[in-house]
Amino acid sequence: MKQTTNIIISVLAVVSLSSCWWKAGKDNPGIEYAPDMYYSKGYEPMTQYSDSNKYRYNPYFMTMREPVKGTIAEGQLDYQYPFDNTEEGYEAAGANWKLKMDLSEADQKEGERLFGIYCAVCHGTKGLNDGPVPAKQVTLKPTHIYQDDYMKALPIGKIYHVLTYGRNNRMGSYAYALSPKERWSVASYVKRLTMMDSLGNVPAIKAMTSEASAITVQDTTKN
Repeated sequence: MKQTTNIIISVLAVVSLSSCWWKAGKDNPGIEYAPDMYYSKGYEPMTQYSDSNKYRYNPYFMTMREPVKGTIAEGQLDYQYPFDNTEEGYEAAGANWKLKMDLSEADQKEGERLFGIYCAVCHGTKGLNDGPVPAKQVTLKPTHIYQDDYMKALPIGKIYHVLTYGRNNRMGSYAYALSPKERWSVASYVKRLTMMDSLGNVPAIKAMTSEASAITVQDTTKN
């Protein structure tokens, strides 16, 4: 019995030690005992696979489970936006979208501050398109100054839509940098700039709610 035990121990020792040199070299570690202990079988993050042979334990070939359609993350209810990034969506935003959040005086002042950070580089501090970017690259100069008839008549819903998706090839989306409320705040300041007088005076901040007709689009959505 003792001899059998010694033989088993010797065999195990040889097998164990052989893993250190058998076929080992360069990037090949040789024979390994329980390699799953050393090498993770985890999927690559943010990637969806379709090789059913290699990833046979994942029948849907997905490394991440997508949320149920229509799911809204906690605290992001205001990120819902019903209009697509299309011409139809742009027009619908102007015709049907009603400002859903009230903007306090502080919110509107914040919109002016954010405009100076993200918008003034192209549009200028007063919406005259005299920012440093178009001064160096004329092809990036915006089409309209804020005080022309087009901008005065532009619904705030369309301004929000453009901040969300961008417009044409000159202006990109700012949804990555501005929350929905911040976009409304910036849009409110843009509308105030459209009312600037010939002396450069911008109208004072007034209480802005969903019923503020001066800068809010009429809601034509039917119940």
